[in-house]
Amino acid sequence: MKRSADTGRRRRTPAVVAAAVLAAVPMTGTSTAVAPGEAGAPVAGAGRAAAASPVGRWALKVSFEGHTYDSTVQFTPGGTAFIVGGGAGRWSRAGDGRFTFRIAEPMWSEKGDYLGRVSVEQSARLTGDTFTSSGVSRQYDADDVLTRSVQAHDTGTRS
Repeated sequence: MKRSADTGRRRRTPAVVAAAVLAAVPMTGTSTAVAPGEAGAPVAGAGRAAAASPVGRWALKVSFEGHTYDSTVQFTPGGTAFIVGGGAGRWSRAGDGRFTFRIAEPMWSEKGDYLGRVSVEQSARLTGDTFTSSGVSRQYDADDVLTRSVQAHDTGTRS
């Protein structure tokens, strides 16, 4: 699984990619896209809209099963969520200072063969330019069979 930016500095092996994706998403074979809900709606209260919105780019520390991985995610005003380097889904507000996001990320072999996907589902709490989240990451094989599920925790810093 892969939840980190692929900047071309090095090629990741499928095992590393699978491990990183598991950090944020349990390994299963089902789509995780969700509707944006009120993703772009402003938050009540003067001067609070920007502080309470996850819109923008975030540097992540993704932790699961005793390992931590770096990743980058982008949330758009319209409710789309992207993992920089691959993977997309949706985010939506879940109350004051809270939001959820779901992202599906494909896994590829070094030869470009489809190996499966990782599905990330996280509930987040936003405080200023930092958010923390937790949820399940599921890994699915190429036949869309769930092969692994892990609890994952993220810490995001606006970048």
